[in-house]
Formats: sequence, C-alpha cells, structure tokens
Amino acid sequence: MKQLLICKGSSTKYGRTVSSDSAAAVTVATLNTLYDGAIVLFGGNTIYQASPTSNFSIALGRGAGNAPFIIPEVDIETLTVTKALPKVGTTFKRVFTVPTTVVGNDYGIMFIKKDVVPHQRNTFCVGIVAGTTTAATEAAALVSAINNSYGSYFTASNSGATVTIVAKTEGDEWEAKLLDGLKGQSFAGSTDYVNGTKAVGDKAFIEELASKCAADKGFRYTDAEGAEIYKGYPEAVESFTLNTSGASGTSTTGYALFTLRFATKRDAGKTTDERVWQVVHIAVPVSTGSSTTAYYHLNNYLPEGKYTDNIINTATTTALAGKANATAG
Repeated sequence: MKQLLICKGSSTKYGRTVSSDSAAAVTVATLNTLYDGAIVLFGGNTIYQASPTSNFSIALGRGAGNAPFIIPEVDIETLTVTKALPKVGTTFKRVFTVPTTVVGNDYGIMFIKKDVVPHQRNTFCVGIVAGTTTAATEAAALVSAINNSYGSYFTASNSGATVTIVAKTEGDEWEAKLLDGLKGQSFAGSTDYVNGTKAVGDKAFIEELASKCAADKGFRYTDAEGAEIYKGYPEAVESFTLNTSGASGTSTTGYALFTLRFATKRDAGKTTDERVWQVVHIAVPVSTGSSTTAYYHLNNYLPEGKYTDNIINTATTTALAGKANATAG
C-alpha cells in the first residue's frame, strides 16, 4: 500500500493542540485535539520526543474534536527512510553553432523524449538541406524548421550561426543529438547546457503524488462527485515559493518528503506469514528556525537509511562502549 500524509504550513507543529502551544500539550489520549495538519509519532502511551526504539504509530491531526488519521504500526525492523528536500525545476536548453555549410548537404537534429510509456513516441527529427554556404542563413532556416515542426515543444532562435533551443515546459526531460552535417559540433556548456528536471516539493508535485495515493487511502470513484462522497478529497495542498536553499532557507520553501518503507507482519490468524510492504509518504513544509515544527522533529527522529542501523545499533553500540569503559575503570 502507498499512502500520503500532508502537514499544513500554518500549523505544522509537532505534538501541539488547538487550545495550547505548550510542548507537552497533546497526549495519546487526546490526539483528537491535534491541530489540523499537525503530526506526532507515538507508541503505547508515549508521544515520542526522540527516535522510537520500538514499533510506533503516526497520527496526523484533523482539527479539534476530530479523530486523527492514523498509521497504526510502523515496523522498525524493516523500516527504511528516505528524504527529498524542495528543489526548483529546470528547463531543457541546448545551444550550438552551425558550421560553414555545403550546398545540398543535410543538417539536422534529433530530440529524444525521456520518461515515456510503452508505445509513446520518443524521437523527433528535423532537418534542412543547405541552399547556401552561409552558416547564419542556414541556422535561421533550421530554427524555422524546428519552430514549424515542434513549436508545441520548443522555442528555437538564432543569433547569427548560433542556435538556441529551449523547451516550452519546465521539467520536460529531453536529450538532443546533432545529425548529418552538424555531426562533430558540440553543444555549448555551462549555463547554456541545461537538462529539464521537475520541481520537487511544490504544489503540483504533491498533488500528483496525492492522486497516486488516493486509492490506497480509501478514496474510490473520485471523478466528479469525489469531494462530496469523500470528505478530505481532493486533499488540501498549499502553494509555496520554492528556492534553491532547501532546508537552509529562512522561511517555508516547499514540502520536504519523508518516505517510510516497511513491512507489516501477518502472523496471527492467517494462513500465511507473508509480510506486506507499505509505503508512507509524509509531506512537511520546510520551515527553519523553530524547534516546534514538524520538519525539525521528523528530520531528527527519522534519519535516512535503514532505521535499525541508525537508531537501534547505534544505541546498542553506545551502551556497550559505556559498559566496557566502566568495567575498565
């Protein structure tokens, strides 16, 4: 199963209630007082204020008087954690220079679309036959051919013999290959050579992820009447201005995404003891400078990698080292 929990920017607190801002305001018995969008990790009667050392649960507040959304048990023996920080998207760009041309020769370029599905077109070629020996003239002709053939994907322009091609949509992943008489030419580097990458942690990113997780969260038949049939669908996703500083920003810069992957046991009362793998995404607005924020706590409590290697083994090694030192003393 694959689920998504979305914390809210205005109340992305850890262990806080609607009526109080004190650090210990919420308990396991009063989870219905969690802020709408606040989150806690808990086990038994304990709200964790450190990394859990046994299986734990996750509660996401739904506002005063409402039962929180709960992930009932996270198995730490199989748990692995990954984290993705907000990152701005980039737009595909290529720049190259047309050499002195030969009348009658072909000059072309191939665009290769990445991230396609089976049977989806992924290659697009365009070219010209040189009618002059002037590079600037043929560069303009090639630019015109690109814009006429694939103007819905790219904007091409030239300055003399130099051709610049920019994708129209940020994040579209392309590659380009120079063909025929352009073979041997190279693309300009530095800021003129940019691969398209999708933004991470913005509203569109989280909304797309939410739509992929909707079924596993219990939402079905979410066409026109989804918002009326299922309260909470579509899920509220806030819009933040992304920047390149990630978690080092001075204010909210987008959603950080913690991904927990673990297996739930099926031992008792089952005909098989197989484990079912679960994926839980936690989208948390990155806001620095306060130890009350959910991001601050989750970043400290859920280190990346295999959880037991980072938490259990580290704690055991420290305890044994302390015991050895005491014995030696």
